[in-house]
Amino acid sequence: MNCESLNENQNIAVNHFNGPCMVIAGPGSGKTRVISYRINNLVQNLRVRPENILAISFTKASSIEMKERSIKLYSNSLINRVNFGTFHSVFFRILRGFKNYQLDNLLDENKKMYTIKNILKSMDVENYQEEDIIKGVINEISFLKNELLDPRNFDSSVLSNDEFFKVYSMYENYKSDMKKIDFDDMLIHTYNLLKEDEDILDLVRRKYKYILVDEFQDINKVQFEVIKMISKPYNNIFVVGDEDQSIYGFRGARPDFLLEFKKYFEGSKYIVLDLNYRSTDMIIKTSNKLIKNNDNRYHKVIKSVKGKGDGILFLSPEDSEDEARKIGSLIIENINNNNVSYSDFSVIYRTNIQSRAIVDVLMDMNIPFIIRDTVVSIYDHWISKDIISYLSVALYRSLKEELSRIINKPFRYISKESIKIAMADGEFLDNIKTKASLNKWQIKTIEDLELDLNYISKISPKDAISYIRTSLEYDRYLMEYCQKRKIKTTGLFEILNEIEGGASNYKTIDEYLEHISRVKEEILNQKKDDDKNKVVLTTIHSSKGLEFKNIFVIGVIEGVIPHEKSIEKVEVEEERRLLYVAMTRAMDKLHISSPQYKYGKKAFISRFMEEINEPSDEELDSIKKGDIINHKKFKKGRVINKSDNMIEIEFNNDIKILNYRVCLRNKLIEKV
Repeated sequence: MNCESLNENQNIAVNHFNGPCMVIAGPGSGKTRVISYRINNLVQNLRVRPENILAISFTKASSIEMKERSIKLYSNSLINRVNFGTFHSVFFRILRGFKNYQLDNLLDENKKMYTIKNILKSMDVENYQEEDIIKGVINEISFLKNELLDPRNFDSSVLSNDEFFKVYSMYENYKSDMKKIDFDDMLIHTYNLLKEDEDILDLVRRKYKYILVDEFQDINKVQFEVIKMISKPYNNIFVVGDEDQSIYGFRGARPDFLLEFKKYFEGSKYIVLDLNYRSTDMIIKTSNKLIKNNDNRYHKVIKSVKGKGDGILFLSPEDSEDEARKIGSLIIENINNNNVSYSDFSVIYRTNIQSRAIVDVLMDMNIPFIIRDTVVSIYDHWISKDIISYLSVALYRSLKEELSRIINKPFRYISKESIKIAMADGEFLDNIKTKASLNKWQIKTIEDLELDLNYISKISPKDAISYIRTSLEYDRYLMEYCQKRKIKTTGLFEILNEIEGGASNYKTIDEYLEHISRVKEEILNQKKDDDKNKVVLTTIHSSKGLEFKNIFVIGVIEGVIPHEKSIEKVEVEEERRLLYVAMTRAMDKLHISSPQYKYGKKAFISRFMEEINEPSDEELDSIKKGDIINHKKFKKGRVINKSDNMIEIEFNNDIKILNYRVCLRNKLIEKV
């Protein structure tokens, strides 16, 4: 099949027939197009029965897109008979066909949340009702299953290891008793079925003779093991992916399976799609500079087919508040002066917590926006709820739910029975002092709390939060909570720092609480609003597969990206891939922002920025005698001599001889 609309390497991939083939598809290189054309080529020209083709993607949306684009190429109804689906839907078909599983056997996600919540409650786990805790446990259960790990040896970051194993065991027993499976079980049960029953495996192999897998870099261990089993003995497996865009390690996805593809499938054809149709040359060259620093990758250089475009704009705001204001101003300026829409802009960040300042400022500036991730805000986190409850009861003592929430944070040794009595008719604090049979010292703690609440009601929200953290010892409570759970404090204290920082923009507690209500209402209303002309706010993980004319990547500082939890080389490489993915979402303009301060403390620009700003070989070669250059130590200087390996530079009559390679490695020089 020779199609003029495909480039040379795309054509080679489309025309591949039998045997294993690995297509390394750089960002914006037309991978879905290649898959769609190849499916049509198999059916139309190579006479493969469509029922024998299996095309797998990772999300329902991408699976539907793959199917629609394949059907659109030709009006032939044969394409409708190709087996398109996600891993979960394909594996469930196998279980339904051979084990008679029905939809009634599926435990939906809401029921799963409810079940885990009840298990945590039965174990008397503190904050069991909070969504962050429940989802954290669910994600960890999913990870260990997808990686085929032993739960007895799993290190949880949400619960103590003993607690986690107990939750896991109780959940598995519940599903067994109720004859239910969840989405992770679909993968595990399929793996076990095919591994244990050779006859069923043979039937599946005969049905799926040609297998195509999109986004192969995102495959986890159990998915890979199943695909490996069913592709034998012919190994007609065609995978498309990019190890440089493998960013879902927390789900068990690893680039290793793509990097070691030839080891698992001998004689594999290797094709690289290295032409980018999305981004300008400046964006691609800059992102190439970054990603080449990863060792765990195929060597390739992505090239842009668009024009040179604008240079990358680097922002150095004072802090996250200033960062948000600068971005808001740039968006308005572009809307007013250029023919662009709000939907042409996206703000991309490493973690959801970073969206707080952006949301606050865009609302103040009346810039429409939508948060692409789960429709929640930082104020929905259980720690935020604790602080908001303290601020609320400081003003309104009648709020019983809020008082019951914070009465033992920090621990005042008030029993559940006493809290139940306090929730009856009358004032909560009066009831607990007069009707709950407290000891004198317990009553004293309640009286002290009343004095503290009176004081808090008279000060600014930022000072109030600081007082709650220090004088009321909420920070100490959080430390003890983490010690008990045997988890790290870092992420939880970041929530505290973020809401305290946000409170600094408001004079009174009432104003701050009103703002929080508006934010939560705005985010909730996004579900009902069909207007698509909005600035898109998204994490890097959720930005995968998207593209925008104008991108702002924010918070590019040490501790954020790379994240402070990323210590090992393999973790830092994934962080570098995250920034690479964020940068390559940009079509025309890319802004990268590195605030100078974070939570009042000096922030350090991300090490990745030095890699981005390193002079390329091309730039080094362009330096010639007489050029004025910048040197990070000696400032401006003039090149007085240059050889193959050395540059002589004169700085205020002081001649320095610099080695090319040292210059490149340490970013010593920069042409003016």
